[in-house]
Amino acid sequence: MRAQRVPATLLLLLFAIEALDANRRKQKEKVPPTTNICDISDRDSKVHCYCEYGQEINEAVKTECWVFNGGIEKTDPLWSSFISQSNIEMLAFNVRADGGLDFVPSKVFRYLRKIKQFSIKYSSIRNIDSYTFVNVTSVQEMTLTKNQIAQLGRHSFYNLPNLTALTLDENRIGELVAETFYDLPSLQKLYLTSNNISVIQDGAFKHLVNLADLELDRNNISELKKECFDGLANLKRLDLRRNKLTVLNSFTFTELWNLQTLLLDYNEIHILAQRTFDGLSQLRKLSLSHNKLVNLAGGLFEGVRGLSALDLRHNKLKRFTFDNLRPIYDNLKNQNSYIYLEGNDFACDCHLAWMHKLRHEAKSMKVRTSLENFICKFSGEPSLNSHFAYYERSVIGSNNLYEADDKSQIKDYSDNPDDFIQDETDDTYVDEPKSVKGENERTLLQIPVETLPCPQDVKSVTDRTYTYPSQNEAKDYRNLIQTSLTTTLYLNIAMLTMPLTLIYRTIQL
Repeated sequence: MRAQRVPATLLLLLFAIEALDANRRKQKEKVPPTTNICDISDRDSKVHCYCEYGQEINEAVKTECWVFNGGIEKTDPLWSSFISQSNIEMLAFNVRADGGLDFVPSKVFRYLRKIKQFSIKYSSIRNIDSYTFVNVTSVQEMTLTKNQIAQLGRHSFYNLPNLTALTLDENRIGELVAETFYDLPSLQKLYLTSNNISVIQDGAFKHLVNLADLELDRNNISELKKECFDGLANLKRLDLRRNKLTVLNSFTFTELWNLQTLLLDYNEIHILAQRTFDGLSQLRKLSLSHNKLVNLAGGLFEGVRGLSALDLRHNKLKRFTFDNLRPIYDNLKNQNSYIYLEGNDFACDCHLAWMHKLRHEAKSMKVRTSLENFICKFSGEPSLNSHFAYYERSVIGSNNLYEADDKSQIKDYSDNPDDFIQDETDDTYVDEPKSVKGENERTLLQIPVETLPCPQDVKSVTDRTYTYPSQNEAKDYRNLIQTSLTTTLYLNIAMLTMPLTLIYRTIQL
């Protein structure tokens, strides 16, 4: 009897276990599903999201959320509801209430393993704490624009192996500290436009070995040291426009071995050391417009012999000689080159005679048009005034190539002058008004090169190593442009200066 009871007991036990499991499964099925973040019906909810490409569970790919109703806490159960859309690849938060979001909702990342683009705008976030975005391995682009971020902690952006672009524009960041951008092997673009940055700690970018584009424009940077750029050996474009730079010392950019574009417009730069740009062997474009430069050191461009685009508009330069230009002169003949010098204090003298030759040798429409429109100032000294008056009346007035006051009469050597474009739209200021000639100004190319005076009392503004006496300088310039003058012009000048009897004999010959 006892041997028969054991199997029955075991059988009852098995039935009991199976019934318990079935009951548990049934109870689990009765648990209500998580709130679908794409279908929030509660009007009092602090967050509402619009989802593209499907709103059913796990169908959304692109989601844009608005934060309302006076703010949301880190502990709000809403954040866990993002598990309902685990396939989201693009997520953006737009804050529509003051103080509505004062932290990064990093909790959502644990549910979004496929996220590639993440954005927050108009929040009241003030600090990005250390390790805020740690191990978000899938994100490729991150935008934290128009917030109130004032401080970035060490390792704020840590271990984001696939991040290629980080945008922090229009915040209140005052200092870039070392170790903020750490373990970001794929980052190529870092944008910090329109902040309050005044200090860049040494090595702030040293881990960004693959960064190609760095924008620091519209900040309060007044000093740069070469240690600021440690680690940026692959940087190709650096934008420092609209800061408060005044002096650039030697080797400031020497760590940027592969830099191709350097933008320094709208600063207060009045001194460039002779070797400021040494080390930038790959530099192709240098823009220094709207600064306070008075002189350029000789040999300034010796270290950037590949330079083919130079903008020095609206400084206070008084002289720009062929010696200044010599290291890059041949580059300016190329099709895509340009040089802009308008808005300075250049005198109409022999130091600018190189413009006549370059105008005829350049293939670039930008170079030609810039030189054709170049305006300089002639001296108020009586002797020079009479010199100009003589040639304006006798030579310029009788020769179509150098019409005195009508630029439309200048002979055009280009195929189509209407094709001229000032510069790339992203880096230039196309709304600048056209120059209007004052009473003491002339269009340089309308003045025959032989009539350009060569000051005896002022030498070339170059480094001592490159300084030449003004008389030799004048001779060099005149030799430079000999092949550019036409036979007709020579004949006109000769006939105006020779006695009639000698003219008659010349014609007979």
